[in-house]
Amino acid sequence: MTRGHFKVFTIVVFLLAAGGIGALVFLPADFFASREKEVGQTRVVIPQAVGGGAESPAERQNRDGDGGQGLLISLEEGESAVAALTRDFDGDSFDEQLIAYRKLQEIDAPIFIAYAEYDENRGNHRRVWNAPTAATMAGTLILYSEDLIGDGGICALVSGMNGAGEQTLTVFRKTAFSPEEPFDKIAEFLIEGSITVEEDRSRGNRERSLSIATYGRDYESSNMLDQIEATYTYNQVNGLYEQSRVVKIPGSQIEQRRLRELLSGASGDFEDFINGLWYQGEGDQRKYIYFNTASRELIFYNNHSEEIFNWLDSTPTRYGLHINSRNISLTKLRRTINVELASLESIRLRVYQDVYLRSGPNTIWDGSYQRLQHTEASPEPSRVNPYMEGTYNGPDGRISFYRDGSYELSPFSGSEDLSRRGQYVFFKLGADELLELRPLAGGSEQRREDNPPEPKRETFKISRNGSKGGIPETLTLTRIRISTRGIQELHEPAILLNRS
Repeated sequence: MTRGHFKVFTIVVFLLAAGGIGALVFLPADFFASREKEVGQTRVVIPQAVGGGAESPAERQNRDGDGGQGLLISLEEGESAVAALTRDFDGDSFDEQLIAYRKLQEIDAPIFIAYAEYDENRGNHRRVWNAPTAATMAGTLILYSEDLIGDGGICALVSGMNGAGEQTLTVFRKTAFSPEEPFDKIAEFLIEGSITVEEDRSRGNRERSLSIATYGRDYESSNMLDQIEATYTYNQVNGLYEQSRVVKIPGSQIEQRRLRELLSGASGDFEDFINGLWYQGEGDQRKYIYFNTASRELIFYNNHSEEIFNWLDSTPTRYGLHINSRNISLTKLRRTINVELASLESIRLRVYQDVYLRSGPNTIWDGSYQRLQHTEASPEPSRVNPYMEGTYNGPDGRISFYRDGSYELSPFSGSEDLSRRGQYVFFKLGADELLELRPLAGGSEQRREDNPPEPKRETFKISRNGSKGGIPETLTLTRIRISTRGIQELHEPAILLNRS
């Protein structure tokens, strides 16, 4: 190589090296990494609300996280997930996923269901199947799986309402040998009433298929509450659910005008009707449900537990109301309730709990409930002045009661605890005077956590000593719990409060 050629070669090498260094300096740090990631990773799409529209509770739950479960595939542009169900559908040790989704530009269109399976060659999941369901209202959709046929196979059930106010149920059965059509539709129902799946099989015949029943109005009857129960059973020959029995169910003879007003009015009319305490069963087996429309709460109570749910929203149905709720302590625990009018003093409930964690319907609270009359309540709460104004010193600090029903608990100086505020009320149950404290969400105003725990109400039995201007000089508080059996003391030390 001559000296001239060597100089040219040196200049070329220098320019190439300088160009490479410039690319490393000026290009974004993730330029090369992003190219690698696009090859092998699956993008998780977080469902978005319709542009400018309200986000449904089901979509909001999917967005916030449904028990840590995310989408295994990317949805296409213009699709929004409503619910997802992840499990091993075909026994290959890989999880598959069913995704219920709607098209953002077609609000009244059916909600679709998609199936994503694991592709071992590609190393990720891919969508292999889609099918429409009968439901259209995303906020009412319930997706779960069950062995309906009794052969150990899996059926996917999609329940919800459509725009006509009908209850719907679409059932798909997982096929054994059909990669292109992994599910067959074996049943679909639309009815102006309710749909129930038989709760359980008898011990002696676990391989028997479960039946499905629909309850709708008997249009041949003049009584609006007369219903027709149609039962459907699985036909092994053609692989479909077919009607096997029809029974007429006489409704209660109630005032027709009042019935029409309740069922044809706005959802608020029916909410006002169910407001209050309802019960099922007798004696120690009684179960209670309290609809508190003012505080937007639902309270479920039996002899073993008390569960309080925030009343998120309601959707009117042909025969009642569809309610979405969330547990005040376990925010991942959600419960949907279908409430139907049975008579002016009774309702029917169908309860689904925690369906996005695959537990399916919660039948513990299902059934008919009677309104609890005031004469049945034992004992009848008596009146007491619910509010007062005064400040008291206690072992944990100072508590101030205000006439607007609010209180403030301030710790003594030097304490690391922060002040707390909330609402209070004095009331009587029988001969006992009680005090309920309900802290406000978020804790003190001095420190707001990103996700503060849901505050817990406290109930105390109190005794008053001394009085000046109608305000007691001392209050003795004993923590208690109220149950269907009355007041239960928790055997904690009493708290003495002295008026400042």
